[in-house]
Amino acid sequence: MSNGRYGRFGALIGVACVSSTHCRFLIYSTKNAEVLAYHELKLRQIVHQAGWMEYDPSEIWKNTQECIETAYKNLVILEINPRDIIAIGIVNQRGTSVLWNLETGQPLHNAIGWSDCRSTPILKTLLHNVRHNVDYVRYRSGLPLSSCFSALKIRWLMDHVPAVATAIEENKCLFGTLDSWLLWNLTGGVEMGVHSTDLTNAHYTSLMNVSTEQWDPKLCQFFRVPLNILPRIRSNSEIFGYVLEGPLHGTPIAAMMGEQPASLLGQLCVKAGQNVCTLDDSCFVLLNTGREKLDSANGLITGIAHKLGEKEATNYTLEGAISNAGSTVTWLRDKLQINTEINSNDNVVESLNTFIGESSMISSSCSSSMLNAECGLAAKRSEITFVPAFHGLYAPYWRHDARGIILGLTSQTTSENITQAAYEATGFQIFEVLQAFKRDTPNWDRSCMQPVLTFGGDYAENSHLVQFIADIIGYMLERPQTTSPAGLGVMITAGVTMKVVSLEHAVKMYTPPTDVFSPTTTKNRRELLYKRWDYAVKKCLHWNNYETYEADIELFAQRELDPNLPVRRSVPGSIFLTTSFAMILLANYLKINPLK
Repeated sequence: MSNGRYGRFGALIGVACVSSTHCRFLIYSTKNAEVLAYHELKLRQIVHQAGWMEYDPSEIWKNTQECIETAYKNLVILEINPRDIIAIGIVNQRGTSVLWNLETGQPLHNAIGWSDCRSTPILKTLLHNVRHNVDYVRYRSGLPLSSCFSALKIRWLMDHVPAVATAIEENKCLFGTLDSWLLWNLTGGVEMGVHSTDLTNAHYTSLMNVSTEQWDPKLCQFFRVPLNILPRIRSNSEIFGYVLEGPLHGTPIAAMMGEQPASLLGQLCVKAGQNVCTLDDSCFVLLNTGREKLDSANGLITGIAHKLGEKEATNYTLEGAISNAGSTVTWLRDKLQINTEINSNDNVVESLNTFIGESSMISSSCSSSMLNAECGLAAKRSEITFVPAFHGLYAPYWRHDARGIILGLTSQTTSENITQAAYEATGFQIFEVLQAFKRDTPNWDRSCMQPVLTFGGDYAENSHLVQFIADIIGYMLERPQTTSPAGLGVMITAGVTMKVVSLEHAVKMYTPPTDVFSPTTTKNRRELLYKRWDYAVKKCLHWNNYETYEADIELFAQRELDPNLPVRRSVPGSIFLTTSFAMILLANYLKINPLK
């Protein structure tokens, strides 16, 4: 769709990416989506206490500038005309929140990361006030009450950082997620910076009404967040402003989008029913629901996929957010000193392969009392269940009070067994989200929905792990060979703004080669292990409920032995209600027709 006035790669688009671990700037060819030049820098994560995660906003801005300048120079070295760069876009990890001074441009505090849970005490107070209804604001925001969204982070900063309270009182405070922070600085900062955000990032603040697509005064009142500090909400695809300084001076900023919706678009999952899983330190599973906005009754997020123009229709998603995925493996490596590298640890590879083919069939036939040489590693591994709820569980439970547990330890347990249980936990959490997708779409035509999951992210590069996840969830996994799907999604969005790319063109021209991983386990094997996982999650949710501990354990055991227990327990109550109603009818009848 690009014309002859550009070089051999057609029009070029740059994308600034800020994830939870890196800053990047990639320069794409709109002709074939090839990354022609890029540069990345690692982000410094600041951890003051367990469960806290901060970033230095000034460092993020400085790193972004360096990435832009270096990628630009690399393009020149390759003898590609940088004047072919017609626009740039911004993609970022949603939920990470920044407050800064309007007059000085300086951050009022470090940026608080999306997974930071320091606002849990505020969350507990809110839940107490709404009778522990985690879905209290869902009908407006599409989100449950959780510390991972920006509203509670703003509230915490207002309550604990005097500079923030003062700046708000003096009308000198601005709020934004990282897209807003970069946009404001790129467009001039203090002098003339544009204070805007896009739908996907605004949605993750828990302050936007998902129906009106504007800030909701009642949500702001509920969270006690002033409306005047919030940026203007815009679509994903429009001109947000122009770069004021640097090698890209005068270049339009033509797209902004949150990382996970951008990955959905970058993996070319543009039709309703397609879903994508991004596995990094955390894990996000998104189902494209097209233009149908579905209110989840099963612990999922009603989200925004994209809106490609101010007057265009909005496309929606159902989303499951999993807080601990790759970070669980990092915890094992850094805190417990366990070698978790699959490629360099043959024992880990062997333990992962216990799910595959004959090994999985053998292990499914071994009971817990048959831990011997005949059953081997597969049976020993099957005893370990790890629920990594370090600071609570997100989708589909949304329980801030859950805590991680490891069950099934014996004197024969090895570090490889625990490593596999950690990877297994990610698979089971993905499986729970996929099952919630099905329950939230009961009227969808299942014949048109294949059990296929598009897989991406840093951890998706390891084929052993991808096969392992496929075996756990029972889905075919497709791993497109795409460099930075989120970056590609924003490139497509910026291309739509500049009228050099369309969705139809992208699907036709940008579809990459794809690796396919088919499940090799039996349904019975998966159900057996998921049953154990579900049991462990129940204990995880009630780990500190000492008053009812014995009763809970007894009830769990009874339910395992008698699946019809809830039905039978309801019979006496049903008899009571039925007989009571009959007595009322009889009394009314005798009142009208007294016995003579």
